[in-house]
Amino acid sequence: MNLGMILPREASSSEPDGLHRLLSALSLTPISIDTRWFHLAPNIHLLICHIPAFYGHAMHHKGMMRRLKRKLDKVFMNEGVLSVIEHPAVCSLYGSGKTRYEPFLVDIAVGRFTELMDIVHRGPGLNRVEITITGNQRHLEYAITRAIAMVKTINVLIPEGSQEPGQAEEAFEETGIPVHITSDPEVLNRTPLWIRFPNDHEDFDSLPAAYSGRIIDLGALKVIDTRAKRVYGICLELPGFLLRELGSLPDELRYLRLPGFLAANCANAWGESAAEASLRLDMRLVVKP
Repeated sequence: MNLGMILPREASSSEPDGLHRLLSALSLTPISIDTRWFHLAPNIHLLICHIPAFYGHAMHHKGMMRRLKRKLDKVFMNEGVLSVIEHPAVCSLYGSGKTRYEPFLVDIAVGRFTELMDIVHRGPGLNRVEITITGNQRHLEYAITRAIAMVKTINVLIPEGSQEPGQAEEAFEETGIPVHITSDPEVLNRTPLWIRFPNDHEDFDSLPAAYSGRIIDLGALKVIDTRAKRVYGICLELPGFLLRELGSLPDELRYLRLPGFLAANCANAWGESAAEASLRLDMRLVVKP
C-alpha cells in the first residue's frame, strides 16, 4: 500500500522570484515537485511530495492551484497512492484537513492504556498502587484483564444499579489481586490514579473537580494532574528516522494527525485495530503539555 504526504518545501535562494511565480501561474514555466519514498513496514510505503514554498502558503491564484493539483494527481496516480495527508499550509488541495483521526487515536490510547499507566505514574512501582477505573462494561472487563497483574488493587467505579463486569472474580482467582466493585465515588479518595475509559457514565463528569491525583482520560486523549493543575495531551511519536526526514512540523500534524493517518490506513490494510497497527509501525506513546 502506498500513501502520500504533501509538504511545503522550505524557501531558499533557488526558489522562484516574483516574475517566475507570475510566469508559473500563466503556465509558462514548469512546476517543480520533489518526491521521496519511505519504507514504513512490509508493503507499506509513504511518498513525500515537497512543493514550492510559495505554493504552500500563498496559493491564491486559481490557475496556479489547478496546475499544481493536476501535477500531483498525475504523480499519485502513477505511483498508486491510495490516500493523502497534507501540511496545513498547503491550503487543502485534497481536503485531507477535514478527515478526523480522533477515533483511531482513542482506539490506540485504549488498546495501549497500560503503557500510559507506566508513563503517568510516579513514585513507587505500580504493583504497590491502587487504581480506579470507569467506563462501559466492555472496557471495564478489558481493563481488569490487562491491568490486574500490574497493580496492588483495582477499584471499579460503576453507576448505582448498573451491571457488574464479569471478569472481576476470575481475575482475583487467577492472581489473588483484589478487584473491588463499588458505586461509591469516595473510593477515589484512596487511589492516586484514575483511568477513565471513553463514554463512562455522565454522573462521573463532576468528580474530577474534587479528585486529587492523576486522571488518564482516554476518551479526551488527556492526562490531568489535579494536584499540580496541569493538563497534558496523549500523543503518538513516529519513528525517529521518519521524523528526521520530515523536519519541522506543526505539533498537531506531528503528534496526532500524521500518526492517526498512518495507523488508520495500515489498520484497514492489515485488518486489525489501530492500536495493533501503531505497534507494528513502531509508534511511541508520549504525553505532552
